[in-house]
Amino acid sequence: MQNVPRRAAAPDVRPPAAPACPARRFFAYWLLALTAAVAAFASHIYIRHRVVELGYALGQERSLRARMENERRDLELELAAMEAPGDLARIARDVLGLDVPRDDQLWTVGSEATAEPVSGEPAEPALVLRPAPGGLPPEPAAEPSPPPAAPAPVAEGAP
Repeated sequence: MQNVPRRAAAPDVRPPAAPACPARRFFAYWLLALTAAVAAFASHIYIRHRVVELGYALGQERSLRARMENERRDLELELAAMEAPGDLARIARDVLGLDVPRDDQLWTVGSEATAEPVSGEPAEPALVLRPAPGGLPPEPAAEPSPPPAAPAPVAEGAP
């Protein structure tokens, strides 16, 4: 057995290394999926918040637009009244739906204006009008009493 040739020594060839631990790979994929899910959820919440915020802003703008349209219409009526007073009746009737009052809708309260001095206490009414049955204008309950006389002013240094 001496003459048996020896085999040449095989080079040291190792099998390919086993992939990294399967638990680590699973954890990495799980962490990536979790991060993507959290990002999607946060994006959804942000978008919903913006939709609600823009809805409120849109409502405020619509309200402002309605107020401005009403103001524009009022200003157009005022301008029309200043330019042509005769057209005011037509605008009031057609645009605002107003009409001339009937005779039974008119009440005469008084024809004389009284100028009373303003004091810190509320004044008692001189005449109380109560509605009469049937919707007719009430009759005055009593004649108005004259306002009390104001005291005469005293000049400074007078005896």
